[in-house]
This record gives sequence, structure tokens and C-alpha cells, in this order.
Amino acid sequence: MCDAITGGRQASLSIIRVASLVAPLITLMLFSAWDVFAAPPLTGYNPARLPYTPNGPFIDLTAFAADTALPVLGIIDDSWRGKFTPKDHNTADASWNAASGVVVDGWRVAAFNRAETFINSNRDAIEFIYLTKKKKDLETGRIYQADISIDGYVASGVEVSYGRKLDRLAPGLSVGVTARYLEPHYLQDGTMTGHIIPQGPKSYNFNLFLDYAYSSNIVYNRTDEEPGGGFGYAADVGLSYRHGGWHAEALMRDIVGSIIWDSAPYTNAFAVTPSTTATTDGYQEFTPSIEGWEGHKRYHQKIPLKTDLSLGYSYASVSGKATMVLVKNRPRTWLEAGYRPSDDLQLSLGYSPYYSAIYYEVAANGLTLGVALEGFEIRDARAVAFQLSYLHAW
Repeated sequence: MCDAITGGRQASLSIIRVASLVAPLITLMLFSAWDVFAAPPLTGYNPARLPYTPNGPFIDLTAFAADTALPVLGIIDDSWRGKFTPKDHNTADASWNAASGVVVDGWRVAAFNRAETFINSNRDAIEFIYLTKKKKDLETGRIYQADISIDGYVASGVEVSYGRKLDRLAPGLSVGVTARYLEPHYLQDGTMTGHIIPQGPKSYNFNLFLDYAYSSNIVYNRTDEEPGGGFGYAADVGLSYRHGGWHAEALMRDIVGSIIWDSAPYTNAFAVTPSTTATTDGYQEFTPSIEGWEGHKRYHQKIPLKTDLSLGYSYASVSGKATMVLVKNRPRTWLEAGYRPSDDLQLSLGYSPYYSAIYYEVAANGLTLGVALEGFEIRDARAVAFQLSYLHAW
């Protein structure tokens, strides 16, 4: 059932509460003390490791959030405080996963709750958001060309992984696959494009086009926002190769990832400047006129493909590794050094040029703890991560 709409919808062009969606933190990884290398934030669990993983129950908790333009906590609490460093292309990455299961003879079964949010925006959009959030003067005579996209969901489910050695093809080669079933709970998926024209230091006109499916509309208020049920599926494929001190891995995550919503709130419409305005704290706020299509529809949400590539080398008790994570065809890189003082203890230190973040990880007797931070103050950090996992070997 749907409605064609032409008329006012209450909204403020804090539209751009879009960026506050960076709040969802957190993704799943299994960090085993038996692995030669640690796994940096935003990477996934490669099932090709299973032939080398001890049997036993495990639990994993991981949280990650990063933004290239502003400190993470300033976006989460909507204060937008901290040093603002916009680029021509800006990203906000956030993920979480909590999982528990068991590993048995190359098989891995887990129940999980996971979420991902990836936001991309151009420089004009993020600068306009920042100025209006901070109640700063707009640059008159300038046309802000807004271009924002968001991919986000929250889901629970189960996954089954299997890995095996392929020594007959090449000694040290292994392969693994993961099949995943999801029950979705939350939806943010779409784009907003158009232009905003300042009429003065604190007023503006706008013409924006939305192609947007959601559980909660962050652009304008809507009363009937509850989505119907749905289901999802995804699959990962991984390879691992060990030869001498060399270790290379490739993992394609959510290679066929999709969520099918039975009845998702959906807007395909223009938001234009209305004829009336109100002033609050010296800044104009609008009730935009929304013209287009609004309703519920069966909606196919594509889970973004992530690709992890890594190459490392270990000699005696020291190791080094480089990892690249491709998300929506944009690379995030990590460089790592490791030290293993004993068979049961692994220390790792890594750095991300993309996030300017350092991560620290300690793995001992099946327990792994890891943190990542950009800078030395969490309130000013543009990247924050926390990882905890435990595997009890039988």
C-alpha cells in the first residue's frame, strides 16, 4: 500500500542527521591466539583459517567506528565538536558483531547479532552539515552540491563455516566458505542528491532528491515508519596460503549478501524550500515541501561487498603484515608488526594510514583483547575500536 504525496512534511535540514548514524558501532572477527597474525579492525573472519583452529566453543565481541572528517564521539552525541578536516570524499564506517558458537574439525557454527553502516558524502555536503550544526555563517554566493549515500542495517542470525586444506594442489593452501542467514531489525539504505543555496549567513533554499528506504526516517518526520519482517542471506569465500614464513590471505565477505524486506517504508521524492519559515537561535528552520512517492514496498537491500587482502611474513618470534580492506571500492589499509615471546602469547601493534589510527592487540591462551584509537584522546579520536574474543580449546 502506498500514497502519492505533495505537501509539507515536518523536517529540518539537519537532514543531515544522516551523519549521526555513525553511532552504530561494531563487526565480528575471530581472533585466535593460534593465528600467526592479528586481524585489524573492519576485517572479517576468514574460514580458510579453520584447518589451523583448535576445536572448542568461542565468543566474540567487536566494535568499530571511524569518520574521516570529525571525531567519532562528536558525531555520536551530535555536538560536532573537535577538529573538522573535510575532504573531497568523506566516509563514516561503523560496525558491530556479537557472536558465539563452536569450532569442530574444520566446521564453525555461530549465532550472531551484527550491524554495518557505511556513509559517503562529498565535501559540500559535509561542510554544510557542519556549519548548520555549529550555527556558523554560511558562505553566501556559493552553491552547495549535496551528495550523500548510506548503507546500513542491523540483523541477527546464524552462520555455518567450513574450511579445508588443499595440500594436494599446493602445500600450505586452504580454502573456506561461510553461509549466513539473517533476520533484519533495522534499515537505512539510500541516497540524497541536490543543491543548497544560501540566501544569507543563516538562511538557505534547497532542492534535494531522495531515493531512500528506512526503519526511521532521518530526513523528515513520518508517522508510519515500522517496516514489515524479512529475511537475508550472505556468503563469504576465503583463501589462505602459508609457505615458509610467508602467509597470504584473501577474503570476499557478503559476496551475495542481500536482505529482502517484506514491507519497508520508502520515499522517492523531492524536498524543496517551502514558502514559510521559522527562526530558532538565529538560524532558519524549514518544513520542506515533499513532492513524490511515499509508502511501503517489498524492498531488496544489497549488503555491501567487502574484500580483505593481506600479505605477511614471520621470522622466528617477529612478524610483519600489510592488510587492505576494500569497502565500496575504496581501500582501508593497515600495517602491522607482531612479536611472539612464547607459543601461547602474541603481541601486535598496527597502524592505519587511512584512519591515522594505532591498534594494540594481545592474544594469550585463546583470549584476545584489542583496542584501536586515532590519537591519544578518545574524545578527539576519528577512529575507535574494541575487540574481545575467547576460544576454549578442547
